[in-house]
Amino acid sequence: MAEKKNRNIVKFHKVPRINIGIVVFLAILIYMLYNVYQYFSVPRIAGYEVIPGSIAQDNTFTGVILREEEIFYTEKPGYINYYSKDASKVGVGSYVYSIDETGDFYQGIRQQDDKKLLEKEGFLEELEQTAENYMSSYSNAAFYQSYSFQSDVEALVVESLGAEALSSVDGVGNAPGLHVYQAAKPGIVVYNIDGLEGVTLENFSDDVFDASSHGKTSLATREQAASGEPAYKLITSELWTLLIPIEEELAWDLGNENNIQVEFKKDHSVAWGESNIITQGDKCYLALTFQDSAIRFATERYLEITLMRSDTNGLKIPNSALATMDCFKIPSEYLTKNDDGANCVKLEYKDEKGKKQKKLVPVTLRGEKRKEDTEEQDGKETKKETLVMYYFTSDTLKDGDTICHPEKGKRRKLNDIISLKGVYNISRGYAIFRTVDILFQNQEYSIVDIGTDYGISPYDHIALDASTVTEHQIIH
Repeated sequence: MAEKKNRNIVKFHKVPRINIGIVVFLAILIYMLYNVYQYFSVPRIAGYEVIPGSIAQDNTFTGVILREEEIFYTEKPGYINYYSKDASKVGVGSYVYSIDETGDFYQGIRQQDDKKLLEKEGFLEELEQTAENYMSSYSNAAFYQSYSFQSDVEALVVESLGAEALSSVDGVGNAPGLHVYQAAKPGIVVYNIDGLEGVTLENFSDDVFDASSHGKTSLATREQAASGEPAYKLITSELWTLLIPIEEELAWDLGNENNIQVEFKKDHSVAWGESNIITQGDKCYLALTFQDSAIRFATERYLEITLMRSDTNGLKIPNSALATMDCFKIPSEYLTKNDDGANCVKLEYKDEKGKKQKKLVPVTLRGEKRKEDTEEQDGKETKKETLVMYYFTSDTLKDGDTICHPEKGKRRKLNDIISLKGVYNISRGYAIFRTVDILFQNQEYSIVDIGTDYGISPYDHIALDASTVTEHQIIH
């Protein structure tokens, strides 16, 4: 019996075993497939790390000289000869030029031995300086200046010959047909004209900046002059103004500066000019007034200068990162806080029954405006800043809503909207709009101020392309 019982075999169902390796492999495969899908389906937001930097500004400009000038005309026809050096100071009674109706005196001067000029003290140095000035400013785009260079050299030779003959003027002053003329006023004598002698800050036009249309006409290279032709001109004041067309951004940047230091590219000299911004229509101009150097640039009408301003320093960001956001603008007194300490405004609205109600609506501050005042304490004036305006956004409020003063009964409509510039800060994994104060900008980059209350800080990460981001967007 026992043997029979032992022959009974009980079979159990096999329980399938779970292969842990396969499970882990499938999990990793699903995760990789999901990430591949995310990579190709979700827009990628490129980031940019904000670092301190600067932009070298192109501060080289060409301006037109405006000054007090008076042209004097010949009274008689004949051969003309000059005695005072071009761009030199003359006093009342100084010999300037003569008119020889017969030509005898003129021909006598021209028959002098020209080789003596090479031995004349300072003549070669003046000739070399004239050539050096021309070479330093030469460009293919301004080839017309070569004709002015030719006239300047010819005038230098003629003036030197005339100066040599000055000693004989007194002796032949009564010669038949010779008329010697003296300076009627003190000033700087110049022997060229360009048609811009009467231009002032009150009557100038954009045409004056076209140097190719206002070439110099040399008076000293003529042999003869008709009656009533320009004989010479006098610069009668040491004050002169350099007028320069500039961009609106630079005009705004220079608006608070009273004096600007410049370097003249012609001779690399440096001077301070009194600064003034002039506007005509939608164009801006910088007027720099100088109290000296009038004689140094007496024969020039156009000058190339460099504004000696330091490079702008701040946070350097690409222009592609800049965005704009429309914000409501309210006086600071209308802002209040709720029990949680959040910034709010008190909205006045009508309920379903048409009854006026008031409630606090949270807002997001985007910027503020402060006003600088002065107050007197203990006989001394001190400066202080007063908060006068807030800029904010809200998902609840809309244009035309009415808000109330938190304590007083004053009411105000939300219809004052301003567009603020900023960037999207993505350092926390989602986009936050932060306003920026642009100090300087070129075609690729902007320099923004450091340490602004609603701005960005060094080493923040911002969206490289602001057009691909919206606020509160999760950044992958």
